[in-house]
Amino acid sequence: RNWGGLLCAALSTAALPKPEDLEMAGIPIQTAWLEEGKDMAECPVCLMVLEEPTVGCPELHALCKQCFVAELHQRKQCPICGHATDESRLQRCRLAEGLIGQLRMRCKHGPEEGAGRGEGGAPPRAKRAKLEPAQSMSVDDLRKELGRRGLDTKGKKGELAARLEEHRRGDAGVDGEQTCSWRGRVCQLVEHLSESCAFEPVKCPNAVAGCTESVLRKDAARHASETCAYRKNRCAHCSKPFEAQALPGHEGSCPSAQIECPNPGCGVTVA
Repeated sequence: RNWGGLLCAALSTAALPKPEDLEMAGIPIQTAWLEEGKDMAECPVCLMVLEEPTVGCPELHALCKQCFVAELHQRKQCPICGHATDESRLQRCRLAEGLIGQLRMRCKHGPEEGAGRGEGGAPPRAKRAKLEPAQSMSVDDLRKELGRRGLDTKGKKGELAARLEEHRRGDAGVDGEQTCSWRGRVCQLVEHLSESCAFEPVKCPNAVAGCTESVLRKDAARHASETCAYRKNRCAHCSKPFEAQALPGHEGSCPSAQIECPNPGCGVTVA
């Protein structure tokens, strides 16, 4: 955590980091997610990865900026070595920030530390809960499970079982993984989480229409088209699109609906 000697060595062996590499993730990063440099990158106050590494004493002890400022509100000295200092002496350590940004890490949604590794050093797949095969379930249980998932409960047993199995396959995400397998650098975490991580919570694609639900990115498309109350479905009678939550009320009074003549024995359907 003393950056004096480390920074001098880095200056003699490495070029200054590019500006884009200096920006940290902007979110709290646990040291457990790092695959190297945990002791070097840990803030001694919050015990998270240093965010905006800041120095302010002769020993160049680095803390998160917010942590250093908070400590100085308590006493005007470095919390590590006790040297007198104040906020006017604090300096953001850009080189340290760049070096930490280059450390290798796993995704925050990756396998927990200590879970071990599989063949070739790859992280093992998370154990999946043992589920009863859909074909072995009763019709009532199939309909109950489909209803819980917000899916259509109509059809014969074979159709219901196939529908449930298809939906279950999507539960595990990409290639059956239940944790994210991404590995990269600290400075790449934000891009990964904001653009590609299948296990990062995102807003429903129908948020503009009013949906406030947050779902995993891997489930977003399925949620938007199958279970979201704001998805668009077409009326069975007039084919006009309506939000799923409003469709039953419309179909019950749709002018284009066919109704059977109320006279006994007639059997004719009219609009």
